[in-house]
Amino acid sequence: EKNDVSPLPASSAYFTTSESKAKFLAQYSEDMSQSDQLGSMDLLQKKTSMGISFQEELMSRLDRKLEVLRGEHCLITEESGLNDQLGETVANQVTRLARPHEAAKYRLHVEEVGKITSLLLGLSGRLARAENALVGLPPNDAERKILEGKRDKLREQLEEAKKLKENIDKRSVSVSNILYKYFNEEEYTDYDHFINMKAKLIMDSREIADKIKLGEEQLSALKETLFTPD
Repeated sequence: EKNDVSPLPASSAYFTTSESKAKFLAQYSEDMSQSDQLGSMDLLQKKTSMGISFQEELMSRLDRKLEVLRGEHCLITEESGLNDQLGETVANQVTRLARPHEAAKYRLHVEEVGKITSLLLGLSGRLARAENALVGLPPNDAERKILEGKRDKLREQLEEAKKLKENIDKRSVSVSNILYKYFNEEEYTDYDHFINMKAKLIMDSREIADKIKLGEEQLSALKETLFTPD
């Protein structure tokens, strides 16, 4: 999105604010009592009256939190690999037992589930970025109209993606009916587990990646406040 023909300058908050930070700021503004976040970006991005010892302790806590999150992300990556293996087993069974057009329908459904999940996550992140960039801009700012247009377009795209997901969910019934003809109860349970975990693992991976990105940004900002001379 950031290129020579973009109507927004490279310094725009839309480009300089990560999706993870934008999502955090949106959630933080909705509920100031959130306790599951790593901390306020505003607090970490400017000089405060905090003592150095407190800042160092906060950095240590952030480091530990990031270590835990990276471990969780590795576990999800491993779990995704195992789930993909299960998916391959199911797909091979479908290819072996079902008619060619039925097997093609199954493969398309699995592909669509992964794509629509990633699409929804991507659009929601970009929308959060656009909405965050609008915060604090005066009504007559040159960027405001451009950002409002981008925000409105992203909202439309997100609604369209939600409708696509509804259609994919409806088509899953016909895929299930195909599998009922060929699979026993255990084999169908494998499929059901695979397809449900496929979407969940994509979302879990993205969520933890966002938290890691946010934590790294906070840690970097905190180091600047600690080591940059007054």
